[in-house]
Amino acid sequence: MARINFFAIILTLLMVACPLWAADDMMEVISEGCGRNLDSALLDAKRLAIEQGIGSVLVSQTEVENYMLKKDVVLSKTQGAVRRYEQLGTRHEGDSLCVSIRAQVSLADIRDDLLALRILLESMERPRMMVLIEQENGGKAAENEIIDYLNSKEFNVVDPAMVATLQAKEADEVRQAVAGDPVAAARLGADNGAEYILVGQVKRGLQKNDLLAGSGMQSAQAQISARVVNCSNSRVVASKTVQSSMAHLSEDAALQGAVLKTAQKLMDAQLFEAIVTSFQNQVNNGQTFEVTVKNLASFADQKKAQDVLSKLDGIRSLSKRSFSGGEMALSITFLGSPDSFCEAADGKAIGDRRLAVTEVVGNRIVLSLQ
Repeated sequence: MARINFFAIILTLLMVACPLWAADDMMEVISEGCGRNLDSALLDAKRLAIEQGIGSVLVSQTEVENYMLKKDVVLSKTQGAVRRYEQLGTRHEGDSLCVSIRAQVSLADIRDDLLALRILLESMERPRMMVLIEQENGGKAAENEIIDYLNSKEFNVVDPAMVATLQAKEADEVRQAVAGDPVAAARLGADNGAEYILVGQVKRGLQKNDLLAGSGMQSAQAQISARVVNCSNSRVVASKTVQSSMAHLSEDAALQGAVLKTAQKLMDAQLFEAIVTSFQNQVNNGQTFEVTVKNLASFADQKKAQDVLSKLDGIRSLSKRSFSGGEMALSITFLGSPDSFCEAADGKAIGDRRLAVTEVVGNRIVLSLQ
């Protein structure tokens, strides 16, 4: 029934506002709205045109369902997405006046309103992101710029003050993490309540520029290598390296400007899209959980447990990693949140005993046979 409702919603969007053409950031549609007078009818027609634009940026059934729950709020926030419109005609329907329009809808305005991203983050239960960027001389320019960017997109970011304290206490592990060790990075993030950690290094320096010779200007270049790691399984979600240059009369200003410019470029053109793509894939195709099943008395028990778990609703794949000492380690791809998986697994019978959820840390879940 959920699938039928989903397609019904999409069909409705297509019928009430027919798209004529769509560019990368603009869509032209014909829509009709009705109201007590011309103004209210035009407002209704614009809302239907915007609704078609919104439909084009939603990527999953979950997003559509969440959008439908928040429809009035979302539409009221995206009224400016209609750049221009042409009135095509009017007609009367009972006591209402209906007007049809040809409207140009800005998809960029809809994206800038964070509609799709907001719904995506809600679908993932707003995971916490920790940011740890190492810069020479203890500089925080790149780290602060990245944190500001994520905050502007409504990400749930770990308190930078907590991260600064961590850098002083766990210097060796921090060095391993920023140098590219995903296990160390995941451990740091998980210890601080983050589901994801963004780690990286900044390299910067002055460079020779013949075009600036004799001008008194200084040219600086910065490079940032960064990666995002899933703290529950140490998997690298995204990894990018970017560089930029900046010229200024002051060496310090040139170096600082190059770092800030590179941090902005990293998020705008590289890393952010990779993060969002990864999140979309998880919502659409499932998240991977590292599941440990304890208190298994025999090989037969672990086979039964594996069989029961593989048949849970929402399971996309299940792989056994190991079985030793009465414990079985599994990698499970599940279409839903960790809590949804736990609700599905908790209490399932294995012979005359039952599974119980005893620990949940991010995407790491422990089940015990009791």
